[in-house]
Amino acid sequence: MSLLAIPLGWLMKGCYYLVKNYGIALLLFTVITRLITLPLNIKQQKSTSRMSMVQPELDKIKQKYGKNQEKLNEETMKLYSEYNINPMASCLPMVITLVLLWALIPVVYGPLTYISDAGKDNVKADSNFVKCIYTISAEIDDVDKRTVESLLEGVSEEDRAAKLEEIVDDKKNYPASVKILSGLTDEEKSRIFNAFAEYEGLDEFVTNPDNFTQNMMKSTYGPEVLLFNFKTKEDGKYLGVLNEDVQAAILDFNYTAFGLDLGKIPTKKDATVVIPFVSFVLQLASMILSQYYSRRNNPDMKMQSNMLVMLFMMPLFSLYIGFKFPCALGLYWIYSSAFALVQTVFLNVVYTPDKIKELAEKDAQKAKEKRKKKGPSFLERAIDIRSEQGGSVPSLKDAESKSKAKYSEFDDDDEPKKLSKSQQKQANSEKLKEARRRYAEKYGDTYDD
Repeated sequence: MSLLAIPLGWLMKGCYYLVKNYGIALLLFTVITRLITLPLNIKQQKSTSRMSMVQPELDKIKQKYGKNQEKLNEETMKLYSEYNINPMASCLPMVITLVLLWALIPVVYGPLTYISDAGKDNVKADSNFVKCIYTISAEIDDVDKRTVESLLEGVSEEDRAAKLEEIVDDKKNYPASVKILSGLTDEEKSRIFNAFAEYEGLDEFVTNPDNFTQNMMKSTYGPEVLLFNFKTKEDGKYLGVLNEDVQAAILDFNYTAFGLDLGKIPTKKDATVVIPFVSFVLQLASMILSQYYSRRNNPDMKMQSNMLVMLFMMPLFSLYIGFKFPCALGLYWIYSSAFALVQTVFLNVVYTPDKIKELAEKDAQKAKEKRKKKGPSFLERAIDIRSEQGGSVPSLKDAESKSKAKYSEFDDDDEPKKLSKSQQKQANSEKLKEARRRYAEKYGDTYDD
């Protein structure tokens, strides 16, 4: 997935350097990526509409051949062939779209990695550094109910780092800290404890839920987004704990939208509260509108209970998540939902049931002309092969009877003897040759044994 994220990162970087504002760049990025996937959505819409169009015929086939699975499959394949429908056509665009959207996640979460000129290794190192700082600070607060500053009270400045490392090196009281530190080099450990010693109040800064949250610390890409808080909070007092090129990138980066700090966790205390609610409303509107058009285009469609639950659960989930993650993620959902809303209207206005029927008839006519020139389609050949195997081709019992008559010698009582393995093999081979010969004759081909 990271390979796919690289070109998307280039696109995002181009959008940012065009407008020099992350909020607007994210809008441009969303529109472009949605336009890229639009042809796939159109194809999916057409395929879905065609399936809805032939649904009454499918229902008739099910009623007629419901107890004969083989005949049911054969007639269904014939119907698809007649209307030039590929039943899997609606799945592939959806899969591709989901893959692209999934690849967008690291790009949206990683503005410093994919947009800035800071070294990727340094960005990753600083993200891990902040995660370690947060883990140690949160555990000290939970175990000792004290700040690092009060814990080191009376310790000289030159001994503060060593003393804190000694305190935290206790698997019984600080299991999470010991675990996360065990995977670090001595140099990385030294950097962490020196940061605590040098920057008073660093632990309180990172454990403030308005700056950093446990959800983001557990997220693969979360800490990187929150690095911008080192610039915007506490007048940049703690920015110096980061690598120099990362500091420079953060200072030069406009990580805002409409006056809102996108690295901030939404809160009811300020205007950021709007983002989760707007995201919720737009997602709900998009899903309701999609269901409306589906019911209008296919009146016989029944609303399943699981679909009704999803209709409300997904927007509610986005509302919940919107208050747990930085504004940047919520803003991306707003853009995506708004575009999805417009796209749903566009597709259903342009590709109405009548329009789809007209396109289906044209495609069917083209398919007929193509068959005249190039022969039957793969689906039609599959149908014929099934017919040959299930209808005109002798059954195994008939074939065995004929084979016995042809290859067996009779005793005095005119009772046929059992065929040998070689005779059975020859009989089956001739049966297969006969089927292939008839199939070749049907389509004007030549067949050589």
